[in-house]
Amino acid sequence: MDQTKEWHFTPNPNLKIGDLITGGDVLGFTYENDLFSDHKIMCPPKTYGRIVEIMPKGNYVVSSPVVVVEFEGKKKDLAMSHYWPVRQARPVAEKLAGKIPLLTG
Repeated sequence: MDQTKEWHFTPNPNLKIGDLITGGDVLGFTYENDLFSDHKIMCPPKTYGRIVEIMPKGNYVVSSPVVVVEFEGKKKDLAMSHYWPVRQARPVAEKLAGKIPLLTG
């Protein structure tokens, strides 16, 4: 996503101040393009806490905080994008074994 362009952010209507969230929870939505008309903005993995503030519907750059969470007295801003190192695997609850081979031709 373009880091300088403003994107229209719509907060998740199911979230409210005081809710507990964790990695993978949907914070809101934005329109990216015709292919991704409902791009989900998610809480980064290994992030959790109680919602202190939810930004209103509006235009934001991807580095602007859209949700503020608090855990053990420390506040953390959550933006529309987050950094994830290439060599670090995404957390999963269970890794499923392949059942059929991938045929690429």
